[in-house]
Amino acid sequence: MKRLDLHAHSTASDGTFSPRELVRLAQLAGLAGLALCDHDTMEGVAEFKKAGQELGFRVLGGVELSLKFSGVTHLLGLELPGSPERPLLLSGLQDLRAQRNERLFSRLIELGLDLQMSRIAEISGGGQIGRPHFAKAMIEKGYCHSIQEAFDMFLGKGQPAYVPKVRLSPQEGLRTLRDVGYAPVLAHPRSLKLPPKEWPEILPQWKKDGLVGLEAYHPDHSLEDIRFFVQLARRFDLAITAGSDFHGANKRVPITWVKRHSPVGVEVLARLKAKLNEEL
Repeated sequence: MKRLDLHAHSTASDGTFSPRELVRLAQLAGLAGLALCDHDTMEGVAEFKKAGQELGFRVLGGVELSLKFSGVTHLLGLELPGSPERPLLLSGLQDLRAQRNERLFSRLIELGLDLQMSRIAEISGGGQIGRPHFAKAMIEKGYCHSIQEAFDMFLGKGQPAYVPKVRLSPQEGLRTLRDVGYAPVLAHPRSLKLPPKEWPEILPQWKKDGLVGLEAYHPDHSLEDIRFFVQLARRFDLAITAGSDFHGANKRVPITWVKRHSPVGVEVLARLKAKLNEEL
C-alpha cells in the first residue's frame, strides 16, 4: 500500500523546494499523495494544486498554524477532497509575522551583524520570510557555519535575537480552521512537551472545539512516542495521520520518510472527512 504524507513545506514558507517541485518529488518517491502545510500561509497552494492536476498526482492544500499553549504547539488545517473550496484568510497572521521579522532584523543589527533585509528576502525566494532565511544570510556573511549554529547562537529561544511569535490560542486556531471547513490535526504532538497524564484532560476539550486528527507518525517521534499517540488517538476517536514535515535542505528528513515509518494510506482521508462532518 502506498503511503500518504500530510505535512510538507515549500518555498512559500521555510522549505527549499517550490510547490511544483514538491509534487514532482513526492510522485517520484512513490507516495500516494502529499499535503502542503506551510507556516501561516497558503500562498503556495494554487501552484501546488495546479501541479498535482497536471502531473496526475493526489495533492491537498493545507496550512500549519502556531498556537500559544505549551512547548511548540502547531495545528495543521487540511482541505479534504470533495469539500467546498473556501478561502482561509491569514492576512492578520502574516502581518504579525512581518512585524516579528522586522524586530528580529533590528536585533541582529544591534548585535553588530552586517545584514541586508533585501538579501534575506531574496533568499526566501519570494515566499514568506522565516528564521531559516535569516540563518542562511548569516552563513553567507560568515557569522555561523550552519542553520543549527545560527539558531543556537542567535535565533533560537533564549538567544539574543529571538523574538517570540504572536500566536492564536488552541480554541482560536481550531475555530479559524473549522469555520472554513478545514480538518484540524494536531501536528507533532511530542513537541508540546506535556506529561502523559495531561493528555486525557486536554484532548477531549480540543476535540469538542473541533480537533479531528493527531499526527502520531512524525520524524521527531520515537517508537515509544508513536505507540503512545496512536493509543491516545484511538482512545479519543481521532484520526491517526502521518507527516514527514519535509523542509528540503532545511531539515534532514527525506520526502520518503512516511514510506519507511508509517502505515497511513489514503483511507485516512475518508476517516478525516467523516470525523469533520460528525463534529460539524
